[in-house]
Amino acid sequence: MKKLIVTADDYGMSIAVNRAIDAGIEAGLITSTNVMPNMPFFEEAIKLKNYKNISVGIHFTLSCGFPVSDPKSIPSLVNSDGEFYKYPDFRERYRKKLITDADIRTELTAQFKKYVELMGAPDYWNTHQNVHVDFRIYKLFVDFACENNINKMRSHQRIYVPGSKNENKRSLVWRILEPFKSRMLNSWQGKAHKKGIASPNGLICCLNKNDINNVEYMFKNIDWKKNTVGEYVIHPATENDSPYFGKIVEQRIKEYEIFTSPETKKAIEEAGIELTVY
Repeated sequence: MKKLIVTADDYGMSIAVNRAIDAGIEAGLITSTNVMPNMPFFEEAIKLKNYKNISVGIHFTLSCGFPVSDPKSIPSLVNSDGEFYKYPDFRERYRKKLITDADIRTELTAQFKKYVELMGAPDYWNTHQNVHVDFRIYKLFVDFACENNINKMRSHQRIYVPGSKNENKRSLVWRILEPFKSRMLNSWQGKAHKKGIASPNGLICCLNKNDINNVEYMFKNIDWKKNTVGEYVIHPATENDSPYFGKIVEQRIKEYEIFTSPETKKAIEEAGIELTVY
């Protein structure tokens, strides 16, 4: 039987996010969530300890909100207001070597310490907006996780769902780059595994984005190949109550509705998939 981890990112970002994730856990559909130590409603994560059979990880955040560290101690990571640079600026500044590895480590240490003080050891780690998925920075995060005994992480390989209505076309650039990205991620992930960090086989991704809310089709048509454990990532919220939601406000609310619905659980079961944890 194939196994699926349903992970809800961004716990702590807002009340609406926390409520949506709580509801999905109680519905038996969300089996994993990760907590943002720098967010205003981080402390609510303590109640996650009351839930049985879920994984709770740390969602390291360097591109959204304010740092846990004193901004003066990490000057390359924050703007003049003491706030993290937005993701595109973070990426550009890091590649131009305007962000130092020392500042990143300082903030990761502060976030990890804050998480552990409230929650204990995390079951796994990942990053908000996948800031660690970069040629130079990936190893820094893996090494930090190893040093702090966080021995599980997200895989960024893809397990695809073919598009419905034969909508599987991709641009020439995508078709050229995808095999390269896959080999690169295999290499990076392989090195992480050699250091003792485990991960699922990959992320469930729809080739046709219009299929993401058609759960009956999606779960029935996952192209597992030789993979046995996949992760499906959602970002649910009950309403729009945060400046950090970005462009996916409507989708967040839709995912809350989907991943509290008995019909979704039925679709997963009928597809012969077992829900699991990290």
